[in-house]
Amino acid sequence: MAGSYPPDKCGVGDYTAQLANALAARPGIEVAVLTSLSAGIPSDLTEVKVFRVMQNWRLRNVLQIKQVISKFRPDVVHIQYPTQGYNGRLPQVFPVVMRLLGFPVVQTWHEHYVECSAVNWLNLLACNGLVYVRPDLVSKLPHWIQVRLRKTPLVYIPNASTIPVARLSVEQEHSIKWELSGGKPIVCYFGFAYPNKGVERLFTIADPSKHHLVLICDLNDEHPYQATILRLMEQAAWKGRVTVTGFQSAQRVGEILAVADAVLFPFPNGAGEWNTSLKAAEEAGAFTVATTQDNDLFGYHESKNIYFADCDQISEMQVALHRYLGTRKKPMIKNVWEEVAMKHEQLYRTL
Repeated sequence: MAGSYPPDKCGVGDYTAQLANALAARPGIEVAVLTSLSAGIPSDLTEVKVFRVMQNWRLRNVLQIKQVISKFRPDVVHIQYPTQGYNGRLPQVFPVVMRLLGFPVVQTWHEHYVECSAVNWLNLLACNGLVYVRPDLVSKLPHWIQVRLRKTPLVYIPNASTIPVARLSVEQEHSIKWELSGGKPIVCYFGFAYPNKGVERLFTIADPSKHHLVLICDLNDEHPYQATILRLMEQAAWKGRVTVTGFQSAQRVGEILAVADAVLFPFPNGAGEWNTSLKAAEEAGAFTVATTQDNDLFGYHESKNIYFADCDQISEMQVALHRYLGTRKKPMIKNVWEEVAMKHEQLYRTL
């Protein structure tokens, strides 16, 4: 179950789709996804059954979910938290409902408990297994939750990129780069434009006399933070030196990463291996600057082509961008989702 699923704009929704398809490709596994009605045009031409039935996630719709579950009769119910599409309290009580109906419940928490409004103490009443993607999640759980989960299988399964690695000819690379920046070096960001992403920092880290910013995200002037980004674009130094692509398909994002001279993730609270965007940039081979709170990661990592800086060291990120701009490593052509699916199946079979 996930509140969002492609073509919805949601990182956890994309993660859910990749996991569902990878699981469905394994022998003897049948997968269904319960999700929201989509405003976009779905393309569910996979082995996964997708039930797009939820108009909202309010408590009164619990019977609607029960009808879907009764049709599919799963061996395991797996719920993803959080997603953009959840807009009610139903996801918090859903695990209890499923346990009362006799189904084992697995939950994946993509954020720390104290940061995630989609989970609360009710989730703990019906959790037969907990998957987490942040390596420090368990250590940062409140003590009473650690005690409550002491007999629950807690399984760390690292995130994987949802962006395919693009294979482009030289002519295609030149064409895409010219289209985006007129041939100037591209400094890129992709993801959602929210305050916790630090998108405004790109305008300080990058140099308008040398770089062209490409923002792969939606910007809406009715959103206060995004309006700030739009105003920065209109400053004399940056006017005409920023391209906003809007939301793009995974394939198109992969193509842009293939021609980017640098990718920046200057998150105020730090990035990490749980960030699928960071993994996508690494797999594409693009030089990446990212912030971190882990002192052991500071500096340039040649094998990953990533420079990690302290969250507040803007000048350090400027220096790193100048030094490593255009550095690329060989793209990683590997289906990591097969391993992710295998680890999930191993957990399911223990329940």
